[in-house]
Amino acid sequence: MQAALPFPVLALEQQEAPIARLPQLLRSRPFRIVLLIAIGWVLGLTDLAMTLTYLMNVGMFEGNPLARWVIAMGSPAIVAAFKLTTMIISSSILFWQRSRWQAEIGAILAVIVLGQLTFQWFGYIDMSS
Repeated sequence: MQAALPFPVLALEQQEAPIARLPQLLRSRPFRIVLLIAIGWVLGLTDLAMTLTYLMNVGMFEGNPLARWVIAMGSPAIVAAFKLTTMIISSSILFWQRSRWQAEIGAILAVIVLGQLTFQWFGYIDMSS
């Protein structure tokens, strides 16, 4: 007679591998949106780190007029707070609306734009080296 574990999560041999559940999870719009939001956060934080690094050490021209206005205030903390605030607001809206197809389109577009921005950073780094 085999005793049942009190926590089903601990019975690993009875569960399927997490990677096997991935196709099922990807069919869920809320999961896809949360995944896209997470990717957007990684790309957005990378952009923030690169912006602060180049502003404080190398010098750069900011193409975004709103970000240029924030940078003109002269404080890296204000730049970081501005970027993080916009990321929190936008990702919160997408998360709140995660069951709607419009939120999925918005999340996809955000990742595309942030991905393009990341590639621009690669070119900027290569050019400034």
